[in-house]
Amino acid sequence: MRKRVSLKDIAHELGVSTAVVSYVLNDKYEGRVSEAKAQQIRETAKELNYTPNQIAKSLKKDKTFTIGLIIADISNLFYSNIARYIEDESKKHQYNMIFGSADENAEKFNELVQVMLSRQVDGIILAAPKGTESTLEYLKDQYIPFVLIDRHFPSIPDINTIGINNFQASYRVVEHIAKNGFRKPAMVTLSVDLFHMRERTAGFKNASKELLNILKPEVVEIDEEVLSGEIEDRMLKLIKDGVDLVYFSTNKIAMEGLAVLVKHNISVPREIGIICFDEADAYKIFHTSITFVKQPLQQIGQESVELLISLINGNQSAKSIVLGTQIIAGNSSAPH
Repeated sequence: MRKRVSLKDIAHELGVSTAVVSYVLNDKYEGRVSEAKAQQIRETAKELNYTPNQIAKSLKKDKTFTIGLIIADISNLFYSNIARYIEDESKKHQYNMIFGSADENAEKFNELVQVMLSRQVDGIILAAPKGTESTLEYLKDQYIPFVLIDRHFPSIPDINTIGINNFQASYRVVEHIAKNGFRKPAMVTLSVDLFHMRERTAGFKNASKELLNILKPEVVEIDEEVLSGEIEDRMLKLIKDGVDLVYFSTNKIAMEGLAVLVKHNISVPREIGIICFDEADAYKIFHTSITFVKQPLQQIGQESVELLISLINGNQSAKSIVLGTQIIAGNSSAPH
């Protein structure tokens, strides 16, 4: 087995002390070592394939330099994309990441939390499914650093959260709809009891009443387990009933709905307009450019890691960060 390169090996190669090498590789050399010498030490470490001893480092600093990430559903493009940004940001701060997907299952989520804690992660970033309030309360009571992303649990105050204003995002969708001349929109969403999804629906309903004078806004809720089987009939009925635009509340629903339109050669936006919540690369292959609500995924990833590290380092104050969204207009909602 090849011998592991140590700080002593680098020091011997350059004729300097081990302490000087340690200062440079731990970014504590300012005022002690010249920039030219620091660069030389870094280059030599790279040439010798030096890698830090994480076990020794964690024992010395009482940290494992590992972050846990538990997302609600890996099949949702929103979470797979945001996981990438969180991993990238973690590396910038010299943290490794352990990843798990709860598949919107509370029991699996609870098990993953225990796995993370057994691995002695320094903190956890969570997108918690419904029914996990007791686990979040446990983490809070045990002073385990964690940040909740995308999801919101009003019953648990004073926890660190990062997300968007879903009500406002949907309200702005209807503003866009009204401005472009659509008068009879419908929203297609999942039949789930999640706060952020309820807020997304409430924003659509309120705006439809206030801006379009619709007394009873059309909202179609479909159980995710039967989404593929039911959405075709639901979409065709909406079109038959004279709906002139459909607003899909997630990109998962949008992909199913767009497939129905392609199958039946339904023209967008001439026969029906389309707006989707969240983006997806697959939209690019649709024959019409798709209007979608863009969430600041990179910013959510960066802010969640920075906030978590702040908690790990002893910051006890709870923080709720609400970020804005954008409507990226395509031809699918062009003036009607």
